[in-house]
Amino acid sequence: MKKILSLSLAAMLVFGFAACKKNASNSTGTNPFGNTTTTPTTPPAADPLAEVGALPADYTKKAILEEFTGEWCGWCPEGAEIMNQNLAANPNTVVGIAVHDGDPMELPSFNSWIKTLTNVAGFPNGSVNRADATGRSSWTGQINTELAKVADLGMAIVSKTNGNMVDIKVFVGYKMALGTDKLLTIAITEDDVAQSSPGAQGNYSATVVVDPNTWTHSHVLRGFVTNEQGDAIDMTSPKNYTIVEFKNVDLSSMNISNMANVEIAAFIHSNTAPRDVFNAQKAKLDETKKWD
Repeated sequence: MKKILSLSLAAMLVFGFAACKKNASNSTGTNPFGNTTTTPTTPPAADPLAEVGALPADYTKKAILEEFTGEWCGWCPEGAEIMNQNLAANPNTVVGIAVHDGDPMELPSFNSWIKTLTNVAGFPNGSVNRADATGRSSWTGQINTELAKVADLGMAIVSKTNGNMVDIKVFVGYKMALGTDKLLTIAITEDDVAQSSPGAQGNYSATVVVDPNTWTHSHVLRGFVTNEQGDAIDMTSPKNYTIVEFKNVDLSSMNISNMANVEIAAFIHSNTAPRDVFNAQKAKLDETKKWD
């Protein structure tokens, strides 16, 4: 009788403990026996302008000087000197491009087209912002006039190299939609390019000394990333910027002597009347050139 009572009491105790057990509420999200309640989140979208910064309130006006030159031209060292003087006086706002004619640095199809477009009448001539080409004595005044203008757009550049290949991203910001009738040109230039042979550069100047063994050419046009006459660019975004990217651009075909001396020159322009360059930007390879 005692044994049966003990068994009954034990059973009651077990049943009692089992019946009184209560699962914790799932509302805390910490119950290991229930389902944890979570709210899915969406990560923030990457900022397309993170590399170059937010659009500025205003843009700095810049100018392009395309200098028409050649090793056979005895007065062209004076043109090169005047271009370098303007670049030194305006290191961040003037972009120089030396367009060679009749020597091994010439790009024949572009040279023929741009001489016709800008009405080149002699050498050295220079075109400031795609205006008609003029003699070297007028370049500085034309550049100063252009730099005094208000810019409706600005540019930034990011480039990354891998050997002779380069990725180039050009950012174009604008204060208002500017349409689809303008062009983007990206040119590649090189500094400190040796003469094609010792003494190849002719010289008539009494003010510029041309050493037949050490003279080098500056800002030599080597090729284009875009079409040489420019690519159409859409500047109608309500975000007020457009990004154009070129992947795996092969520089090995551009006859470049030293990649460390290469510069990217990008500009927005029109080739039809009234011809103009609306703004420009320049950057070294592997440089991030932000808005300015």
